[in-house]
Formats: sequence, structure tokens, C-alpha cells
Amino acid sequence: MKNNFVAILDFGSGKITCMAATKVSDNGDFVIKAVGQSSYSGFDDNAWYEPNVLKTAISQAIAQVEGKMRCSVKEIYVGVPGAFCALVTSQASLTFHSKKKVDADDVAEIIRKANIYEASDEYFALEGRPVYYLVDGIIRTENAVGTIGNKLTGLVSFSYIKKYFRNSVGAILNELGIRRVHYVNCCEAEAAFIANSMVKSPYSIVIDIGHITTNVMLCGGNGLLFQRTFALGSGYFAGDLCQVLGCDFRFATALLEKVNLNLEVRSGDAYSVNDRAVDAVQTNEVVKARINQIANYVMRSFSMCDKEIPVDTPVILTGGGLAYLRGGIDVLAQALQKPVRMYRSVNPQTNRNEYTSSYGLIYEAIRSNKNSGGLFSVLKFIRKGDN
Repeated sequence: MKNNFVAILDFGSGKITCMAATKVSDNGDFVIKAVGQSSYSGFDDNAWYEPNVLKTAISQAIAQVEGKMRCSVKEIYVGVPGAFCALVTSQASLTFHSKKKVDADDVAEIIRKANIYEASDEYFALEGRPVYYLVDGIIRTENAVGTIGNKLTGLVSFSYIKKYFRNSVGAILNELGIRRVHYVNCCEAEAAFIANSMVKSPYSIVIDIGHITTNVMLCGGNGLLFQRTFALGSGYFAGDLCQVLGCDFRFATALLEKVNLNLEVRSGDAYSVNDRAVDAVQTNEVVKARINQIANYVMRSFSMCDKEIPVDTPVILTGGGLAYLRGGIDVLAQALQKPVRMYRSVNPQTNRNEYTSSYGLIYEAIRSNKNSGGLFSVLKFIRKGDN
């Protein structure tokens, strides 16, 4: 019996998500069949906060999907959070003796020549991904195969993931009987998914504001040109309110559900939470101050980008951090001094901002299966030692 679905594992700030999905088209369209989730304490850029509970959290998320799908997961695509990733780009060229039709071998040679970096002892390299090509230095294309020219130049991005992440997660998956594990730069997969879904532009900026971390990405063509992660997110809003207002965390969380940053609040206006009136002006200013800080970190991140970013590059906001805070996107756009669009999907299955990284992993899994020519099944082959 073959089960024609892919499984993914996504590590968020406070929860681990496993999803199973089936392919609808080779363009990356899919239908989600099962979702499993478990809570955990998250991570920073060096380690898991509570490594002793990681196995239980991963096991629970996968077990929920296996129960709903009524079969075991034996192959999985694992999203590596931005905090455990590094990204570099490199350019390489091929000059032909005469005009020729570019084939897959030429593309492979471009990737090989562009791979000029050595991974440190702390990281290992994923496969290089061409972002775009130039044919004869003029024609830009995202797919060079079939084009004709004298010279082919390709810009290739290379992702590196920390061995600490692979070793800790891989050992757990191996214990669970999952032998075929594919590690994916989660930022790269998410940015590609959003760019494919929403953007009709050569470049796009994606800002994913989560609970305690924010990822900023510059996507161009088929790959990622730049990424950076910093430890700041919507989880700080409630803490700020607790400190300023002298309330407990539960009350602050309830207050955030009432906050509307689009309101022109005046002295004397108040939010009512659990029969308690809270100064609306002070509350809004506290939240706006933290959003402005996040915007400042975003701009500082891109100051480290060595790529020229066109001024009309669209900016897409996603993640659960600001998606459900009324007026949050407007405050962010004002601070960035750029228009910002919220991620949206016409498909109700993929219209949750907090799961865009999971959608990106599914999108990547489908594209990888298409490109490799493999059977679209999590039970297709079981090979020992693939972790």
C-alpha cells in the first residue's frame, strides 16, 4: 500500500508542528490531510531551551499525524529554523565555444563552480540553489534549461545548518524509525512559497514575526539572497504591558486582544478587561514602542545585506506576531517607511499566518519530489543511515 503524501516537521518559537499533505499540481499546490502539534520551550541560536523534552514534543506531533493518516511516517522534511542556519551567495559562469542550448548538466556545473565556500566544523552544507541566471549577460531567467546563448551566468545561494540541530533532531527521528530525513532551510522554503503565492516581482522581502523570534528574508527568483534572524517578537508585548501596567501575564494577554492601534485614542479613553479599565493611550504606546523596535531591527538587518534592493521591492508580513494585532501592520509600515502587505491566501487551508513556514516546507517537499523524479510517497524507500 502506497501513501501518496509528504510529511513535514516545523519548529516554531513555542510549538512543533507536523503536517501531512498531498500534491495537487507540480506548481506546488497541495491539500493538507493531517496536522499534529505539541508545545515546547523553543530555542535560541545556540541550543534548545529544554533539550530533555524535545524527544517527547517531536514524538507527540508526529504521532498525531500518524494516527490521523493511519500509517507510519518513514520519510520527513524537517524545517531548520533561521537561528540554526547561515546563508551565502556566489556567482559562476560558463562560456561556450558557440551558441548552444543549455541543459541540466550546464546548470549542475554552474552550481559546482559557484560552491567556493568551506563549511566550518559547526555547520554542514545543503545543496546549492540557483536564484536566477543571465544568458549572454542580458536575459535574466529563473530556469536556464532550454535557453540558447554563448555564456551562462548563475547566482547560487548556499544554506548551511548547524550540526547541533541535525544531530539532536536526527537522533530522535532515527529512534522513531524515520530513516529518510531531508533538512530544509525553513526561511528559504517559506520565502519561496510566499513569493510564488503573492509576488509578481523579481524580488520580495518577507518579514516573519513570531512569538520570540523574527526572520527577515530577501527572495529573488528561485532562491534566497539574504536572511537574518533576531530574538524579538510578539511575545514581548505582554511582558512590556506587565512591567508598565503592573498586571499579570494572563491579564496582559487578554488586554492585547482588545488593543486596536488604528484607533485615535485620547486621554481618558480606556480598554475594559475583566471589568477593569486600562488606559488606552498608555497601552497603545507600549505596544507601538515594541513594534518600532522590531522595525529598527529589521532595518539594521538589511543594512548587513550586500545586495542592491530595488526601491519598489514588495514587503510581505507573515507569522503570527502581528497578523492578529489590529493596526500592527500599519505601525510597522510607518516605522519602515514602506508599504507592507499581509500574507493572504484564497485557500482557507493555507490562510493562517502562523503556519506559513509549514506551508513553505510542504511546497518545498512537493518541488523536491518533482525535481528528483521520485515517487510521491513517504513510504517509498526505507534506507538506513540517511539521517
